[in-house]
Amino acid sequence: MRAKSGDLGLEKSEVRLVPHDPRWVALGELECARVVELLGEIAVAVVHIGSTSVPDLEAKPILDIVAAVPDQTPIDEVVARLGSAGDYVYEGNMGDHAGGLLFVRGEGDVRTVHVHVVGRSSRAWEDYLRFRAHLVNDPEARQRYESVKRVLAERFAHDRPGYTLSKGAIIEELLKEEEDSRPQAR
Repeated sequence: MRAKSGDLGLEKSEVRLVPHDPRWVALGELECARVVELLGEIAVAVVHIGSTSVPDLEAKPILDIVAAVPDQTPIDEVVARLGSAGDYVYEGNMGDHAGGLLFVRGEGDVRTVHVHVVGRSSRAWEDYLRFRAHLVNDPEARQRYESVKRVLAERFAHDRPGYTLSKGAIIEELLKEEEDSRPQAR
């Protein structure tokens, strides 16, 4: 069973935040299992990330999944495996810093799932995991992020690229704060 479009979805250019839905966690787990099934042995790890994975955080109703693969995995192999079931469409290589290989699932212009495929030792992989953990574990960071997202969602209600690009500053700020708060190795 995979996430149903009735529970999730936004048109490609739309930006709308909704209150956290506890069902998203289970839907994320199901979607991760589907990605693992399709990627097979090249899936090093697959994790539900993004705002839908963080309790008490408003989010766009789209699941974000990150899949780590061995660093030198050919793009064609990833595209063939995720595209084999016909429900993930390859949108292109967004680059390591901007999210890796992007695959989307949905119906028509409505997107329900984004799958980001990155190299296992990439900075993107580490940042995805660190950012999610920081939002889960730090209520103040979560609240700041949500406040910025609300303002940006209003400003970029029909401009998803503008919204995503503008969120970059708060994400970098929160990642830097998380990094600075870690105990220093001696």
